[in-house]
Amino acid sequence: MTKNSLKWLALATLFQVAILAGMWVKAGIPLWTGSEIRLETKPVDPRSLFRGNYARLSYDINDVSDNDIKQSLNTYQLRQGEVVYRKLVKGDDGIYTKGSLVLKQPEEGIFIRGRLDKSRSHHRIKYGIQAFFAPKEKALALERQLRDGAIAVIKVTRSGQAGLLRIEPKL
Repeated sequence: MTKNSLKWLALATLFQVAILAGMWVKAGIPLWTGSEIRLETKPVDPRSLFRGNYARLSYDINDVSDNDIKQSLNTYQLRQGEVVYRKLVKGDDGIYTKGSLVLKQPEEGIFIRGRLDKSRSHHRIKYGIQAFFAPKEKALALERQLRDGAIAVIKVTRSGQAGLLRIEPKL
């Protein structure tokens, strides 16, 4: 190998490492800088042969109701993968619930950014907080814990990006 070839190989390797580091930093930003909120959650599916042991979670904020479409979005035609923002309302118990759904980033308040997942029968929003990965024993214990519901502790940045911090039992 020539000296020039080694330079290009080192540069290509460094570029790949930089991309991976950037992905790690982007995923960690909400956990490092976000405000902590709590959402009620329900389990969907505990394991995957390809992804390992995890608890797949569902939240009320995932569902898009007819009321969301009529009141918040007016007559705008929603598209698959479109970025939407769900305003969150803090309850007396400290648990956040869904507020209105908007297309533009709110200037104030707590909100979460997601992408629309459209099907024929209904619309859902994905926020990137629907899976909690854990070792096998912890995933199985979490599955049992989630049967009666649980609280997901999430951190949300000022831009609405969310990261799942932990799952707590519902009191």
